[in-house]
Amino acid sequence: MNKPLKWLLLGLLLMGLIGCAWKTWEQATAYEHQTLQIIQQLQADTQLENSGRQLLEALSFGLYDGYSKQLDSLNQQKALQAAYKTSVDQLTGLFLLLSASFMLFAWLLGQRKVGELGYAMLTIAVIALVVGLTTPILSVEASKDLPVLGDTVLQFQSKGILTTITGLWEHGNQWLALLLLLFSVLLPLLKTAVAWLTLFSRTHHISLRGLHLSRHLGKWSMADVFVVAILVVFFSSNEGGLTQAEVQAGLWFFALYVLLSLLGSQLISRALKHLPKKDSPSVE
Repeated sequence: MNKPLKWLLLGLLLMGLIGCAWKTWEQATAYEHQTLQIIQQLQADTQLENSGRQLLEALSFGLYDGYSKQLDSLNQQKALQAAYKTSVDQLTGLFLLLSASFMLFAWLLGQRKVGELGYAMLTIAVIALVVGLTTPILSVEASKDLPVLGDTVLQFQSKGILTTITGLWEHGNQWLALLLLLFSVLLPLLKTAVAWLTLFSRTHHISLRGLHLSRHLGKWSMADVFVVAILVVFFSSNEGGLTQAEVQAGLWFFALYVLLSLLGSQLISRALKHLPKKDSPSVE
């Protein structure tokens, strides 16, 4: 296989990754919107109306079928919600498969050099970061089976990193919002950009020092993953059974970014250490 064809295949894999990431975001957003529509029908005021419809339908011996129609509509929305969820899971799996193929092909195309594999990891990491920042990472639902009303949703929240930052800012927590913006958005973008600079100037001391610094700062990107993990444990262990937490696709993409950015930076740094000493200053 000639080299231009190999680069073409690599480009097609990259386009596939971007397209898959876009569809994952699209389906995850649709799943969130569909969930919100279902939640609206399970809130106390709506459930009270449905109880009235059910009673009226029973008293009219089926002549009035408003409750049955409402129930059918709810079941259809739940089926659509399940379809969106399945689609998100499948697309996430496809993204991982394409990512592995892209890294393998980039490694082979780069004559099996670890540095080329590192740059491939950073490329995937940036795509995963965009999805992780813009897609919900956690949804929390508080519900209870009430007399007469049945299963009633008391509260529902779906949170993503960017929406959390916006919410904190709007509620007067500017400092906390700025910290989350720094460690979850600005720092990841900065460290990835610094690592990418070495692709164009592998021997420039600024690029090498910046890469060394980004490796040490990269661990702070784990902060969100740990915070969300703690929240999941907290809500899942609720003894009253009122609260349920569900991890969304955004968390997996953000965690994938953290993993690939750390590994990619390590591989690039390792590759730069093997450059001739006259061309490459120490990165230690």
